[in-house]
Formats: sequence, C-alpha cells, structure tokens
Amino acid sequence: MKDKLKIKYPENILSLISDYSRQTRQSFKRHIFLPCLLVLFFVGTPFSAFSQNTAPTNTIIIKGQVRLPSGVNMPADALDVVLLKFVLSTEGQVTPAGPQGRVKTNPEGKYEFVGVSPDLRAGFQLGTRVETKLYSSKIFFMRDGETLIETDIIIPGISTAVENLETNQISMVVETGLAQITVTEVLLINNSSPDRIDSRSKPLQQKLPIGLKNFRMLETNSGTKIQHTLVDNFLKIENIFQPGNTQIIFQYNLPVWFGSLEINRKFNHSLDKVRVLTPEGVLQIESNQLISSAKQNLHETVFVTWNGKASDSTQLNFKISNVTASSLQYSGVAAVLLILLFSAVALFYRQRLLQQKQIEDPAS
Repeated sequence: MKDKLKIKYPENILSLISDYSRQTRQSFKRHIFLPCLLVLFFVGTPFSAFSQNTAPTNTIIIKGQVRLPSGVNMPADALDVVLLKFVLSTEGQVTPAGPQGRVKTNPEGKYEFVGVSPDLRAGFQLGTRVETKLYSSKIFFMRDGETLIETDIIIPGISTAVENLETNQISMVVETGLAQITVTEVLLINNSSPDRIDSRSKPLQQKLPIGLKNFRMLETNSGTKIQHTLVDNFLKIENIFQPGNTQIIFQYNLPVWFGSLEINRKFNHSLDKVRVLTPEGVLQIESNQLISSAKQNLHETVFVTWNGKASDSTQLNFKISNVTASSLQYSGVAAVLLILLFSAVALFYRQRLLQQKQIEDPAS
C-alpha cells in the first residue's frame, strides 16, 4: 500500500515557501538586503582587513550605535557588530563579498570601523545579534569623497498589541495519499508596527478542519521555530513576531473515505486572502467559493491555483475528489455486505421454519 503514495516532501513545501518569498527576494535585489547572512559572521571567523589604528587618507570611517529598547541591558561582554558588503554580479544577481570586518561595542553600544576601503558600486549593511536574534541596519551606499558614515542598528521593542498583526495570505497545498490527503498551510503574518509583538499572552488562533491527524509545525527557511499548542482542531500560535512578515508553515492529514472529502475551514478574515493549490490532473475541487486561476511549476510538479472569492463569509467549504482509495475500505464494505446477506438468509430460513412448525402443529 505504501508504494502507492506519491507525496513529495519537502520539495513542494520548500517551493511554496519560495513562492511566498519571491517578493522579498526582489526587494533584496533592489536594496541588496540580505540580513540572513549575518550568521556567517558569528562563527569565529578572524577579521584582519581592518585595524583600529589611524586610517589611510583614502579610507572611510563607519560608526554608530546599537540602540536597545527600554528594559534591555547591554551584555557585560558587549556586542559583536559586523560589516556586510554586497555587489551585483554581471548577471544582475546579488552577491555577498564576504565579511568586511567585526568590532565590539563599548558599554554604551557604540561601535566604529576604521580604514574601510570605499566601493561606490557596492551596498553595505551592519548587523548584530541580541538575545539570539539577528538585527541589521538599513542598507547604505558610499559617495565619492565621503570620509565618514554614521548609521545605527535599532533593536525594536516588544509589545503585546496582537491587534497589529494582520494575515496577508493563507495558502493550502492539498496532495493525495492513500485514503487520506496531506494539507500544508502557509500563513503570511504581517507586523506593521516598529515593535516586536508577543502573542504568548494572547495567542493567535486558527480553527482547523475537524478530524485532522499527524499535525506538525514546520520550520521556515530561516530556521524559525513557532511555539504553538493544538487542542482538538484549535491551533494557538504563541510567538514573538518581528516587524515585517513572518511565515508560519504547518501540515496535517485528513482521512478520506471512498475517494472524496468535504473540507470546512474557518478563517478570521475574508476569503480573498485564501488560495488552494492542487496537483494538476490528480485531485479535483468543487466549490462555488473558489476560482481557478493560474498554474505553477513547483519542482517538476504542476499545481493548479484556486483563489477564494471576496465575500462576507469566513467559512470556506470545498470538496476534494479523486483521492486514492484504500482497498481495505472496499474490503470492509464487501465484508459488511456479506454479513448483511448471511443475516438476511438466516432470517429468511428462520421465518420459514417457524411457518412450517405452525402448519404441522396448529395447536401450538
């Protein structure tokens, strides 16, 4: 039975994440913004390109301050600040030029890079790690004749204003298994405030379909782990959301009987933010709340995208059919039919015997 399963993981999941991140990657190309590369600079790599001595006349000084929010103290051993450099390749791709330097802050969080070689065609960024999280400055560029650049790394504060969290989009990737479907959901949550938002005291809730099995929370490409609890079919998300977008990816199975299943999914927003993806030619969808739009190639698999219609309803209902059925289900039906048949035959002969007995012994 297991040989019939053709679910492809994690490729399809990673493809969906990549689809959601396309706009972010385009922004990287426009602004040369790659903060995730900060990880490269906290593994003890030696830096010898910079010196704290007097800089040559054709170099630039870069200085600033790590500005911590109220209630967060500077660590006793200060903070590491790294200088990142990014250039565009001949193909127009953003290319990291490697670590350009690392310095320690003073007790007030101030830092200074001395002797930085100017590059007018590159983008630069400063980054540090606070409480295990990576933070970065805005992208900046050098100008001809410039000798001093001042830029700060601002660490956002933290609040519990979960009302500032908005769901931008939800994607449901539905794939077939043996007598079940696998649903992978990707939530794109936007924090429009300048602060980190802590939802642990007031979790975000998602009402998932009844009867789900094998739920698991998946990590994003950045390795972010989302804290959560699941009670019956209610998912509570307890996370600290950074400013900007956060992806939440989870997966579960739904049992299917005789090849079809009706899915009911409750959302906290309009259905026009929902889309459903199914492999082309494998599964069929029936719903008056979904519109088939485009097709997407995700790692050699063609998916059909169904977009939700804008409406006052927040309840999405759709039927999935053409799911691979298990022979055990049909065997079970056959067994039930045989039992019913034998029961009917036994009841028939019992009635005949009773009637025959009454004819032979009218007095009884």
